[in-house]
Amino acid sequence: MPALLVRDLSEEGKRALAIRAAEHGRSQQAEAKAILEETLLPASDNFITMIRKNAQEVGGINLELPTRHAPRTTGTLL
Repeated sequence: MPALLVRDLSEEGKRALAIRAAEHGRSQQAEAKAILEETLLPASDNFITMIRKNAQEVGGINLELPTRHAPRTTGTLL
């Protein structure tokens, strides 16, 4: 796999990368790779994945589940 070297990254940029990597539990290299791939590669998330990702970013969402009812009885077929 080809390597990429980024020169002259500002201290602020390096610090932001380190913080973001720590928040995601990744190394700085893994975080930089993830940032590049998320930015440059086409998104393949489906609708549910996108909702989950957005909900996670705001700390989650609690939804009320509807009341469950007993199943309907059906008549017998011959």
